[in-house]
Amino acid sequence: MKKLGWFLIALFCLLHGPSWAQEEERTISGAITSIDWVSATISVRHLPPFRDNIDEISLKVPHGATITRGTKKISFLDLQVQDQVSVIYYDDGLSGLKVKRLTDLNLAPA
Repeated sequence: MKKLGWFLIALFCLLHGPSWAQEEERTISGAITSIDWVSATISVRHLPPFRDNIDEISLKVPHGATITRGTKKISFLDLQVQDQVSVIYYDDGLSGLKVKRLTDLNLAPA
């Protein structure tokens, strides 16, 4: 009976544990180095704070992410390699890093 109780507690923690984790948002600024249209993923090359070397990070862009250029909302399809961007993202656990808000700093007309 004790084993069943511990099993149920462990199962509950596994199922509900990720929802207890706080979604810590982080912000980076850099240039888009690659775009995968099929998996809705971008790679951004940026300079991490308090470091001297450049880093590259891959981020999933979910349908609910807000993407803007200036004051206008744009589509994921409007992003281009080499665009300078500012990205607010969070770690979604097993799903990886996900974009919450992406601002395209390229204000030149397309």
